[in-house]
Amino acid sequence: MRDPITARAAQILAQSQHILVSVVDLYNSLVAEGLMSRIDLDMFIYLIASDSAFEILGGLEELEVFSSLLRAELEVQGFGSGPLVMLRHRATEPALVIQDALIHLYEMNAALESAWKERPADDPEAEAELLQMLLMSDMLAREIEGALHVYAEAEAPSAPNTLDLGGM
Repeated sequence: MRDPITARAAQILAQSQHILVSVVDLYNSLVAEGLMSRIDLDMFIYLIASDSAFEILGGLEELEVFSSLLRAELEVQGFGSGPLVMLRHRATEPALVIQDALIHLYEMNAALESAWKERPADDPEAEAELLQMLLMSDMLAREIEGALHVYAEAEAPSAPNTLDLGGM
């Protein structure tokens, strides 16, 4: 029998629209539900890391399906930094994991675009930093989209590309 914490964590991950979920977000969800009164984040990470149903990644930059250059750039830019967790059975198709990483990047891009719209008018340093992040996120999105298409073509070279990026 599973303990209530890992059972609920698995349920949340199974119901999530994302395959890859921030460990901190998962932990905070469990805290909000009252399940973590005596368990801190480090203990929670240890708990799920010791359960074979879960796989923990350091962040998007650890996904081996990306080139080493792209992984390094993801890490430098802080995109997807922090541990991510997924249910092992949901990660059976690498293309789906790549798509999920791309969706995370699109969500981060939307947040950056909102920050750009709300940027302070009298702070050229903040503006330059936001502009740099927007440019890098756009380049990363293109790189990930390219990796997804290359992977899809390698998996089924004679079949038409049927991957749906959700209109993104």
